[in-house]
Amino acid sequence: MRRNLSPALTVVLLLVSFALTLTSAIHTSPTMDEQNHIVRGVAYLATGDPRLSVEHPPLVNVLSGLPVYLLLHPRLPVDSIWWEAAEWYHFADLFLWEANSNADQIVFLARLPVMGLYLLLIALVHRWATRLFGLWGGLLAAAFCALDPNLLAHAQLATTDLGGTFFAFLAAYAIWVLLRHPSPMRVVWAGLSMGLAFAAKLSALVFGPILALAAVVDGLPSPSGRARWVLGRLGLMSLLVLVGLLVVWATYSFQVRPLEEGGLAVPAAPYLRGVRTVLGFAAGGRSGYLLGQNGTEGWWYYFLVAFVVKTPLATLVALLLATGLALRRPRSSDLFLLLPPLVYFGITSLSSLNLGYRHLLPLLPFLFVHLGRLAPAATLPGSRLQAAARQLVPLVLVLGLVAATVGIYPYFLAYFNPLGGGPEGGWRVLADSNIDWGQDLERLGDWMQREGVERVRLAWFGSAHPEFYGIAYDLLPGLPHGFDLWSDPPFDPQDPEPGVYAISVSSLVGVASPVPDLYAWFQAREPDARIGYSIFIYRVSAPPAQ
Repeated sequence: MRRNLSPALTVVLLLVSFALTLTSAIHTSPTMDEQNHIVRGVAYLATGDPRLSVEHPPLVNVLSGLPVYLLLHPRLPVDSIWWEAAEWYHFADLFLWEANSNADQIVFLARLPVMGLYLLLIALVHRWATRLFGLWGGLLAAAFCALDPNLLAHAQLATTDLGGTFFAFLAAYAIWVLLRHPSPMRVVWAGLSMGLAFAAKLSALVFGPILALAAVVDGLPSPSGRARWVLGRLGLMSLLVLVGLLVVWATYSFQVRPLEEGGLAVPAAPYLRGVRTVLGFAAGGRSGYLLGQNGTEGWWYYFLVAFVVKTPLATLVALLLATGLALRRPRSSDLFLLLPPLVYFGITSLSSLNLGYRHLLPLLPFLFVHLGRLAPAATLPGSRLQAAARQLVPLVLVLGLVAATVGIYPYFLAYFNPLGGGPEGGWRVLADSNIDWGQDLERLGDWMQREGVERVRLAWFGSAHPEFYGIAYDLLPGLPHGFDLWSDPPFDPQDPEPGVYAISVSSLVGVASPVPDLYAWFQAREPDARIGYSIFIYRVSAPPAQ
């Protein structure tokens, strides 16, 4: 009976996670980057032209665009100057908000494939943990994956973050299986998986050398046979990477084009341009925010802080316990399982691209499998009291995770644990996609209708159009809308005029702003209301008559 209960509970977890993402996504406005990802996929499906797919490879974008392209047949304004110039941001804005009148349907359908990838990720975490720690270990790992608020946040967005996480983890699992049960078909499958990871997100390229390192140290023999072992494993990984690159080329329909106009023709030229672009970003830095400070150089401890304040406390405690248990009784698979997230975390921390916790998502599936060792059937023998404790501790941790997830629903993107001040105080630690990515614009419109507010003075961090949600507003400096207002703001920053001000957190703290302290007057005051934790409302009254 107990053996049959674990698979049933796993199915329940899948249904619960799908329900959480689906119901939350319905009222979540398009976030900053979604329109760009959606139009890339639709445009590639409609034209076969990858000109918009530079910063991101097309695989996940095509998956997101597929239901939109097949069911809605949207108008693609390829006659615009933005298409000719391959200017993806303005073209995406034109596509979603002007050329078509059903932005809500387009965005919702584009999010569904990402939700599907999330369900596959949960199932894969369950499978790997089950093979290592038994059915109850698989269930425990799946529970942490299915109820994690950070994964739930990005599983409902039509971006590449969740898709890149799934395919990188799939490649790791396929290689782990291949190393234990070698066969020609498993070589092909592992190579295909590696290619899908490379074609899902450019950052997945770092998993090539990371997984090669994991393969080399996994089961490393005595010194006498190490040289041959290392050469064999490196040869195998080189073959898998080669197959993976062929898969990437296939996603571009085996096109051969010049990298630069008039230059030498190369395979998958947009992909190579994307790699060059991302490397340029990483070298030059982009605007970031941490602990009240704005900067472009990055902080080596940015992702450490982000992981500590945005990972649920239950997960942090479980990681400490699971790591202690692994040190007491290591397993042969531990190096392969734990080396990738540790090395990836180190590489990410060295980057100056401090854009958000979402860049840490690829760590999480490995860590959740690691947590499977806390399941009662996978732990050390001991006294009855110890056995009872080992059964109770995982249950308490999962209940703690449930409480955190239910407590933040449906505002998953704004999740912060108590160490980060919770969702109410997290904006003092992190901004941007950690809490405010433009997701609450529709909720602002609902709040205005409920409160009888006819017009607001609006500064928001996002690409959606307020008019679509019936919001009457006067534009304030923001990003991207209102960016040209920073030098001459239409209000007095020292003594704002009377009115209702709606200022999103990222604008409030000055993320990517040429005038970071423009909203300092508001930042020093408690807001009169909060819209989904990301938009603050300030009612400024006229001074009393003398």
